[in-house]
Amino acid sequence: MPLDETRRPFEEDDRGRVLDPNPERKRFLTELFYKFARGRLSISDLARFPKKKLMRLAEIGYFKYKYGRYQEAMKIFETLIAVDNANPYYHTALGGVYQKMGRYVDAVVEYTRAYRLNPKDLCVFVNRGEIYLKHKNFRKAAEDFRNAIVLDSEGKSLWANRARSLVIALKRNLEMRQRMRKPATPPPPRPRGSRTS
Repeated sequence: MPLDETRRPFEEDDRGRVLDPNPERKRFLTELFYKFARGRLSISDLARFPKKKLMRLAEIGYFKYKYGRYQEAMKIFETLIAVDNANPYYHTALGGVYQKMGRYVDAVVEYTRAYRLNPKDLCVFVNRGEIYLKHKNFRKAAEDFRNAIVLDSEGKSLWANRARSLVIALKRNLEMRQRMRKPATPPPPRPRGSRTS
C-alpha cells in the first residue's frame, strides 16, 4: 500500500466499500481509536467536520449568550462540546452561560475543563474566581485571581486587570471584617475623686 494511502485511508471514493484490512490500515485505525479513547481526538476529528462551520456555530451561540438567550446558547455550546470536547473555548463559553443562569457548580466544572485544555486562559481564572468569591470561598478566589495576574505581568489584559481590582476589593473586605471582629477596647478608668462637668 502506498504511503499516501496510510495517511488518508478513507477517501471519498472508499465510503461504503469494504476496504482491505492490511497491516497499515489496521495500525492506522488502532492508533486513531487509541487517540480517541485517550481524548486526543474528538468526534469532529473522526467525522472530519469543518472547523470553520463549528466556529460559526460558536459565534451564533455567543450572540445568543450576549443577548440573554441563555437556554439557546446553552444548547449550542453543549452540542459543540459533544462534537468537539477538545476545544477550550466551548467549555469556557458554556461555563459563562451556566454562570449567568445561576448554575454555579456546572460553571466551575466547565471552567476547570477549559483550564485543563488551556492553562493560560485568563478568562477562566477570573470567572471561576468570581464564583468562588460570590460563595465566600476566599482562598480559592484569591488563587484564581493570582493566577490570572501572574499570567499577565504587563497589565495589558482586561481580564487580568479585572482580577487585580477584585483582589483589591477582596483585601479591603477582609481587612474590614477583621476590624469589625476585634473587640472594642474599654475606655480607661477615671481616677477617683475627679469630677467631670
